[in-house]
Amino acid sequence: MVLNLQAIEGFFLITDDDHIFEVKDVVHPKNRVVAYLRYLPTQDGDHVSSGGVRYRKITSLKERENYLQKEHSEYLWFDETRGRLLQGVPLNRIAFALDPVDCLRQFRDMGRHSSPLQQASLDLAQTLIDRTGIEWESIGLTGSQLVGLASSESDIDLVIYGEKPARKVHSILKEQFHGIEDLGWYAGALLDKHTTFRWGETPRWRDVLRKVESGKVLQGLFGGYEFFIRMVKSLDEIGYEYEDFRIHNEGTLTIKCHVIDDHESIFTPCVYGVQCDKLGNLRRLVSYRGRFTEQVSKGMDVEAKGRLESVTDTRSGEKFGQLVLGENWDDYLIPL
Repeated sequence: MVLNLQAIEGFFLITDDDHIFEVKDVVHPKNRVVAYLRYLPTQDGDHVSSGGVRYRKITSLKERENYLQKEHSEYLWFDETRGRLLQGVPLNRIAFALDPVDCLRQFRDMGRHSSPLQQASLDLAQTLIDRTGIEWESIGLTGSQLVGLASSESDIDLVIYGEKPARKVHSILKEQFHGIEDLGWYAGALLDKHTTFRWGETPRWRDVLRKVESGKVLQGLFGGYEFFIRMVKSLDEIGYEYEDFRIHNEGTLTIKCHVIDDHESIFTPCVYGVQCDKLGNLRRLVSYRGRFTEQVSKGMDVEAKGRLESVTDTRSGEKFGQLVLGENWDDYLIPL
């Protein structure tokens, strides 16, 4: 069991029975960490850890939930405050917590013994630090490299911690993306492949989504590898605790609205403030999935599909609606 754990978005957890979970969000219940299963131990897995454990990667949220329901229901619980079934790891089942900042620090210490992917990850981190002046303590490496299961086809998954460092990095990338050596946009066939990876075939919105993806600066190519940068606020910047909100699931909704605030659109979770004529109490669009960051901007009319939730702030009694995007594969957010 890991004591005094403060795992937030970007961390990975290894359980005492060798399952690997990715931590979601910054706030968590008192007795567990909200985290989604990412790698399951299996004899026919195509990823092998340094300890010899074979793993299979799971990307579908539904597949993860189905597996846990059949094999390890202890990692599922119905959360009364959220009104639905959630994945998570009880604190007493956590064997190791993997910290993205520590991972990047270890790679720096490896020197010439690092792999080409590890070196490219370090080079991208160094480039961002040189351009912005942020500290090494604000940047980490997550994903398959963090858990030691990277392959030659793996990406560079960086995470920036803290609002100020995150905004510095995003601002520099918006201003200087074209001028940074070895940095490239998605384009051509690779853009097509990336759009399909993010959104599926989606023939109805294909052209729109392709255009949106081509303009995002928190993703692209560096040193021959694809990269994605996740921005995460620190716990003291969030301003609330897990138990401060009670949520009721109102079902799936497709709706058109107007974006009035995109200040939190670069973060995970990302938030878009909206106004909606047909649903006056709908205040925001929220997503914990990276594909919804940088998706739309203030002033745009948009269409979105997701899970409608009624939210009560238990501190003030205030009630409002939010649409959660990305829990289902066919959720979307597109500019009109």
